[in-house]
Amino acid sequence: MQENEQTVLSHPEIEADSCKGCGRCVVACPRHCLELQTTLNKMGIKPVGYKGEGCIGCAMCFYNCPEPYAIKVVKA
Repeated sequence: MQENEQTVLSHPEIEADSCKGCGRCVVACPRHCLELQTTLNKMGIKPVGYKGEGCIGCAMCFYNCPEPYAIKVVKA
């Protein structure tokens, strides 16, 4: 598998109801593929969401998230 194929297949899975909307993962992402959503989670907070492309699987979002289990990076 080529490197660019893995880039397409890696992605973050975000548990919206666990997200506090602090935005630390958005700032940490080197590819800028995360953003705050317009909808609210069950706590009334705008959670972070994946834009759908650009993830390289570096897990910087995971390591910068203060909420355990809110982000999981799936690597191809």
